[in-house]
Amino acid sequence: MPIELPRGLPFSVDTWSPNSNRKRHHFLTHAHKDHTSGILTHSCYPIYTTHLTKLLVLQNYPQLEDSLFVGIEVGESVVINDPDGEFKVTAFDANHCPGAVMFLFEGNFR
Repeated sequence: MPIELPRGLPFSVDTWSPNSNRKRHHFLTHAHKDHTSGILTHSCYPIYTTHLTKLLVLQNYPQLEDSLFVGIEVGESVVINDPDGEFKVTAFDANHCPGAVMFLFEGNFR
């Protein structure tokens, strides 16, 4: 289910809309259709997700480029250097469907 995050954040989660095009980082929790709706029209690099979710998305949307995706697996953390400040993202098992994760974002967000 797409959720518009508060203005000013440099990332979007499971949201593929004209507003998400203004975000510099994109996160996909899992490959259910309601979480990928609009991804063909409004996908931007990079999309952080698990390897399994990426495979499922590419199966459903073969028009997307593999290079759009950046892998992040359960238990992994990634530090992202953003022009507005560095932030850290950690993936946790969402216990929902294969490949699904929850993301914890840590940083000084305004």
